[in-house]
Amino acid sequence: MFDQLLSQIKKAQNGSFFTIGLTGSVAVGKSTLAERLAVGLREAGLRVAVLSTDAFLKDNATLHKEGIFDEKGFPKSYDLKALETFIREFQEGQSNQQVAVYSQTLADIVPGERKSLELPDVLILEGVVALQLPDELLNSTIFLEADMADVKDWYLERNLLSTVKSANHPDSWRAQYAKLPLIDFYELAMAIWEKTNQKNYDDYIYPSQKSADWIVALDYYHQITEIKVGPRQA
Repeated sequence: MFDQLLSQIKKAQNGSFFTIGLTGSVAVGKSTLAERLAVGLREAGLRVAVLSTDAFLKDNATLHKEGIFDEKGFPKSYDLKALETFIREFQEGQSNQQVAVYSQTLADIVPGERKSLELPDVLILEGVVALQLPDELLNSTIFLEADMADVKDWYLERNLLSTVKSANHPDSWRAQYAKLPLIDFYELAMAIWEKTNQKNYDDYIYPSQKSADWIVALDYYHQITEIKVGPRQA
C-alpha cells in the first residue's frame, strides 16, 4: 500500500517545487512515514528535503512570556506566519533558506543555531501543525491515523525509552524523570497526554483532516492497512 501512496505523489509532482504536508497525532509515526516517502522519491531522482514543523516552534522563553507553555504543540505555540513565508519564498524561487534547529534533548529551539536548506524538488513538511497552513501552500496532504489505544502505547514506549537513555545525559530535560518508579512515570506521562496531546488532537489536529488529500491508516505494527481519498479531493 505504501507503493500506492508513493505512486500517487510521483504522478502529482509536475517538475516544479512541490510540497507535501504530513500530519497526525503525536507519536503516530509522522517522521517515519516522511522518511520512507523521501527515500522513495529520491530513488525516482528527485531532490527531497524533510522538515519538521518543530523548527518553527516558539522558543520556551517566548512561550513562558506569552503564558502558553502548557499549550506547547498547539498551533498558537508555532510561528505559522514564518512557516508560510518560508514555503512562499521557495515557491518564488529562493535557492537557499535557513531555519531554526529544535533539540529533543533540550526540548527547545537551540539558541543561535540555524540549518541551511537548498531549494528541493519536493519538501516534505511533517508535524502536528502541517495541515494548519493555507491549502495553496501544500500540493499534497496526508493525514496519518491509527487506533488511539495503539498511539498511546507508542507514546509511552517512546517516552520510556528516551527517558531511560537520558540517565547518562544530564543535559536532557528528561533526566529528572529517569529514576522515577514505573507506575509514577506512567501516571505522569498519561496525565501529560490527556492535558496536552489528547486535547491538541481533539481540538486542532483531527479537525485538520478536512485538508487531507489522503488518509493513511496504520495497524499496531506500523503497517499501512488502508489509504483513503481525503476530504480535500472529494
